[in-house]
This record gives sequence, C-alpha cells and structure tokens, in this order.
Amino acid sequence: MPRLSVQLRRFFQSLRTEGAGPRRETAAVALGVFIGCLPLYGLHLAICWIVGFVLGLNRLKMYFAANVSNPFVAPWLVFTEVQVGAWVRRGSFHAMTRESVAATGLTVFGLDALVGSLFVGLALALLAAWGTNSLVRGSDEDRPFLELVRRASDRYVGTSVTAWEFARGKLRMDPIYRAMLSPDVLPSGGALLDVGCGQGLALALLAEANIAVGAGTWPAEWPLPPRFDRMTGVELRRKVARMARAALDADASVIEGDARALPLDPARAVLLFDVLQLLTVDEQEALLADLAARLEPGGVLLVREADASAGWRFAAVRLGNRFKLFVSGRWRQPFHPRSEAEWRDCFSRHGFRLDTRPMGKGPFANVMFRLTASPAASALPRQSSPAA
Repeated sequence: MPRLSVQLRRFFQSLRTEGAGPRRETAAVALGVFIGCLPLYGLHLAICWIVGFVLGLNRLKMYFAANVSNPFVAPWLVFTEVQVGAWVRRGSFHAMTRESVAATGLTVFGLDALVGSLFVGLALALLAAWGTNSLVRGSDEDRPFLELVRRASDRYVGTSVTAWEFARGKLRMDPIYRAMLSPDVLPSGGALLDVGCGQGLALALLAEANIAVGAGTWPAEWPLPPRFDRMTGVELRRKVARMARAALDADASVIEGDARALPLDPARAVLLFDVLQLLTVDEQEALLADLAARLEPGGVLLVREADASAGWRFAAVRLGNRFKLFVSGRWRQPFHPRSEAEWRDCFSRHGFRLDTRPMGKGPFANVMFRLTASPAASALPRQSSPAA
C-alpha cells in the first residue's frame, strides 16, 4: 500500500509537471479553453486527454481550462455561440421570441452553436493565451531560480502531493527565499539554524543552491549563495518535522521540539520566518535574548514578520496565516504581531544592529529584518534557554 501511494503521487506529479515551459503552458490553456467552448459536453475530458497526449501538453491544465463551460458560464456561452453561428451562416441573429424559437428546428440551433463555438472559442483561446503568457513567461534571469525551486520542491514528492505543491508555490512566490540566497543577506561558514523550519523549505533551497554550485550549473553572473558547514532545522510539529527530515536527508538535520526549551548550539546564521508572532510578547523577548547570546560574532539573525500597522495589507497577511493554520488544524493559535516600529524597538533593545527591507509580494505587508549582533552582545556567555 505505501508503494502504491508513492506511485500515485509520482503519477500525479508527472501529470502536474508535463508540458512544462511558458510556450507549452500557454498552448495547453488556450487549447483547453477552445475545447471547452465546443458544444460536445461529456467529451471534453477525453478530447483534452487525447490532444494533450499527442501534442505533449499538460493535460490537467488543459482540462481545467476546458471548464470555462462550467454550469455558471455555459448558458451564456451557448447563447453567444448560437447567435454568432447564426450571424456567420445567415447574416442575422436569432429573434429570441417564443414563436421564433418554436419555429426554428433543433438542427438549426445545433449547427449554429457548432459554427459559433469555433469563432467564440478561437477568440477566448487567444485571450487566454495572452493572459497565460503574461503570467508564466519569465526573463532569462528567472529561469535558473525556477529550476532551483523545481529541484527543491521535488524533494517532497515522496512525502505528499500537498507538501510538494505547497513547496512549489511557496518557494516561487515568497520573496524571502530568493533574498536569502544572496551572500549580502546571509554570511557563509559555521552553522545555520532554522527555528520553526516547517517542512524545511529554506534548508532545501539552500541545499540545492550549493548542489548547483558543485555541479557547475550555478549562473556565472550570480554571486555564490551562502554555504554552511552544517544546517539544522527545529520544528515543533512531529509530522511536519518528519516530512522535513525525509526531504532533506543528509543535507540538514531536523530536531523535533520547542526551540524555546532546547539547548541550542552557537550559530553563524539563524532564520526566524513568521515565528515570533506565534509567541506571546514575553516569549518573543526571551527567545530573542537567547538567540542574541548564541549568535557568533559577525553572525546574522534573519527575521521575517508582518507589519501590524500596515492596515489592509496586514489584514491580507493575517487572513493568509489564518487560512494556513486552519488547514493545518491549528485554528485556535493566537497571534501577537507588532508594528514595524515596535519590532525595530524590540530588536534594538536586544543589542542588534538592523537593516530592514520590505519582503511581501503583492498586497502582503511583510518585512525582513537583518539583525547583526553587536560585539558586546556576541561576547555574552552562551547558556541554555529556560523556556524562551
């Protein structure tokens, strides 16, 4: 049974990733919309499957696009196709009166719908092609990063389709992951600690970046990514920690437990993405004090949190977080956010020098804080955290 489950996941992955590339994805969506406009209801799936297989296009995306003729849209779509077909065949539209409809045979309506669907389908397909191409096309500079994302997310194929899809979307869309690959953001050497690592996305991306460097596929014009002697993730949730451990294998170790109660080793760099807001104010202060004491001289604590003073943009972040917690079954988890100014004051009190930059895409009011421990803070005795 486990082997069958893995095979099904890999089969779904092959369907999800077949026909990759901007041109093929654009063609799949455009053809799907065109097929969906054909008045051949009940046959759309079979047509998409055959056409996609023959042309080497993504059959799932094609069929999803064919659902343009869903129950909410189909009546309006068929009406438009019938009228367009009537105008093409006879140069006039149907008079939509009871007498006219009764006097017109079903064959006439059927032929009009078929002819009209070719023209309406072509117009909608061109519109879909334009919109899809605008979304999926990337510059030459983006392609190496997207390939890196693909390899990092493929590590989760053996865990679950949901984890794999989440990794694909999160790594590609969340700007914090691209930012952390810069040597100006994270210093190389020593140990990297990812507190609240989740399923290990940051660690997986860093591991794949250094694999690309070793394989000679890292773009020559890009600065080399940060490289660490060892990488460790800490995750409280047992199932998620197990998933991260399976995906990362020997590239990083994952500790299952609460970072507030673990004796953490000194680190050159620490990642703290969207973690502090899940702690009470006292717990935030205690954890930051402990991490400041453990950060090596010249080390960096990289924090990403939401700006609670950003109005509707913060509401968008909170809504997204609530949805994520609801899906994971933790809907009762309270939040303790702060404004950007309050975060700055908090980090300064702990002796950090800080650099701040926006780190939210679209409407999201996220901020990245690059915190560097002052020499005085780095020289503090390193001791275990009680219950930070």
